[in-house]
Amino acid sequence: MARNLPRILSGIALLGAMLSVPATAVADSWTLEASAWARPRDGRTVVTMAPLPSVVRAWSRRSNAQLVVRYAGGERGELWATELGDWLVALGVPGSAITLTPGGRPERLELEITEGDGT
Repeated sequence: MARNLPRILSGIALLGAMLSVPATAVADSWTLEASAWARPRDGRTVVTMAPLPSVVRAWSRRSNAQLVVRYAGGERGELWATELGDWLVALGVPGSAITLTPGGRPERLELEITEGDGT
Protein backbone atom coordinates (compact mmCIF):
# COMPACT_ATOMS: atom_id res chain seq x y z
CA MET A 1 0.00 0.00 0.00
CA ALA A 2 2.79 2.43 0.90
CA ARG A 3 4.44 1.80 -2.47
CA ASN A 4 1.25 2.86 -4.26
CA LEU A 5 0.70 5.96 -2.13
CA PRO A 6 2.52 8.36 -4.54
CA ARG A 7 0.42 7.09 -7.45
CA ILE A 8 -2.79 7.39 -5.46
CA LEU A 9 -1.93 10.93 -4.33
CA SER A 10 -1.01 11.91 -7.88
CA GLY A 11 -4.34 10.52 -9.13
CA ILE A 12 -6.24 12.48 -6.46
CA ALA A 13 -4.37 15.67 -7.41
CA LEU A 14 -5.20 15.13 -11.09
CA LEU A 15 -8.86 14.52 -10.30
CA GLY A 16 -8.94 17.67 -8.16
CA ALA A 17 -7.41 19.70 -10.97
CA MET A 18 -9.96 18.36 -13.45
CA LEU A 19 -12.86 19.15 -11.13
CA SER A 20 -11.62 22.68 -10.49
CA VAL A 21 -11.94 23.65 -14.19
CA PRO A 22 -15.23 25.52 -14.70
CA ALA A 23 -17.75 23.49 -16.69
CA THR A 24 -18.22 26.37 -19.13
CA ALA A 25 -14.58 26.12 -20.18
CA VAL A 26 -15.11 22.67 -21.64
CA ALA A 27 -16.94 22.30 -24.95
CA ASP A 28 -19.41 19.44 -25.25
CA SER A 29 -19.38 17.57 -28.57
CA TRP A 30 -21.29 14.78 -30.26
CA THR A 31 -21.44 13.09 -33.66
CA LEU A 32 -24.55 12.30 -35.71
CA GLU A 33 -23.79 9.60 -38.26
CA ALA A 34 -25.36 9.60 -41.74
CA SER A 35 -26.64 6.06 -41.14
CA ALA A 36 -28.76 7.26 -38.18
CA TRP A 37 -30.07 10.22 -40.16
CA ALA A 38 -31.01 7.99 -43.13
CA ARG A 39 -34.05 6.64 -41.25
CA PRO A 40 -37.44 8.17 -42.07
CA ARG A 41 -37.80 11.27 -39.89
CA ASP A 42 -40.76 12.70 -38.06
CA GLY A 43 -41.06 14.51 -34.74
CA ARG A 44 -41.15 11.29 -32.74
CA THR A 45 -38.00 9.80 -34.29
CA VAL A 46 -36.00 13.03 -34.17
CA VAL A 47 -36.84 13.67 -30.52
CA THR A 48 -35.36 10.28 -29.61
CA MET A 49 -32.54 10.09 -32.20
CA ALA A 50 -29.18 9.82 -30.49
CA PRO A 51 -27.44 12.13 -29.74
CA LEU A 52 -30.05 14.89 -30.22
CA PRO A 53 -31.79 14.63 -26.80
CA SER A 54 -28.40 14.90 -25.06
CA VAL A 55 -27.36 17.82 -27.26
CA VAL A 56 -30.54 19.81 -26.57
CA ARG A 57 -30.37 19.06 -22.82
CA ALA A 58 -26.72 20.12 -22.64
CA TRP A 59 -27.41 23.28 -24.66
CA SER A 60 -30.37 24.23 -22.42
CA ARG A 61 -28.21 24.01 -19.27
CA ARG A 62 -25.74 26.64 -20.44
CA SER A 63 -26.41 30.33 -20.69
CA ASN A 64 -25.14 32.15 -23.77
CA ALA A 65 -24.41 28.78 -25.42
CA GLN A 66 -24.01 28.37 -29.16
CA LEU A 67 -24.67 25.05 -30.88
CA VAL A 68 -22.18 24.61 -33.72
CA VAL A 69 -23.02 22.10 -36.45
CA ARG A 70 -20.01 21.15 -38.58
CA TYR A 71 -20.74 19.46 -41.88
CA ALA A 72 -18.52 18.08 -44.61
CA GLY A 73 -19.25 20.90 -47.04
CA GLY A 74 -20.81 20.81 -50.44
CA GLU A 75 -24.49 20.96 -51.27
CA ARG A 76 -25.36 17.60 -49.70
CA GLY A 77 -23.65 18.43 -46.39
CA GLU A 78 -25.18 21.89 -46.29
CA LEU A 79 -28.70 20.55 -46.94
CA TRP A 80 -28.27 17.96 -44.18
CA ALA A 81 -26.97 20.54 -41.70
CA THR A 82 -29.77 22.95 -42.60
CA GLU A 83 -32.43 20.28 -42.10
CA LEU A 84 -30.91 19.35 -38.74
CA GLY A 85 -30.89 23.04 -37.79
CA ASP A 86 -34.61 23.23 -38.59
CA TRP A 87 -35.27 20.21 -36.38
CA LEU A 88 -33.21 21.72 -33.56
CA VAL A 89 -35.37 24.85 -33.76
CA ALA A 90 -38.46 22.62 -33.53
CA LEU A 91 -36.89 21.04 -30.42
CA GLY A 92 -36.55 24.46 -28.78
CA VAL A 93 -33.11 25.75 -29.76
CA PRO A 94 -33.44 29.28 -31.20
CA GLY A 95 -32.10 29.67 -34.73
CA SER A 96 -29.85 32.47 -33.47
CA ALA A 97 -28.09 29.93 -31.20
CA ILE A 98 -27.24 27.58 -34.09
CA THR A 99 -24.15 28.04 -36.27
CA LEU A 100 -23.70 25.89 -39.39
CA THR A 101 -20.04 25.56 -40.32
CA PRO A 102 -18.41 23.66 -43.20
CA GLY A 103 -15.24 21.72 -42.53
CA GLY A 104 -16.54 18.58 -40.82
CA ARG A 105 -15.86 15.00 -41.82
CA PRO A 106 -17.88 13.15 -44.50
CA GLU A 107 -20.91 11.06 -43.54
CA ARG A 108 -21.39 12.74 -40.19
CA LEU A 109 -22.39 15.97 -38.53
CA GLU A 110 -20.30 17.15 -35.62
CA LEU A 111 -22.26 19.00 -32.95
CA GLU A 112 -20.50 21.14 -30.39
CA ILE A 113 -21.73 23.48 -27.68
CA THR A 114 -19.56 26.53 -27.22
CA GLU A 115 -19.84 29.83 -25.38
CA GLY A 116 -20.76 33.03 -27.17
CA ASP A 117 -21.06 33.31 -30.96
CA GLY A 118 -19.68 29.84 -31.83
CA THR A 119 -16.38 31.05 -33.29
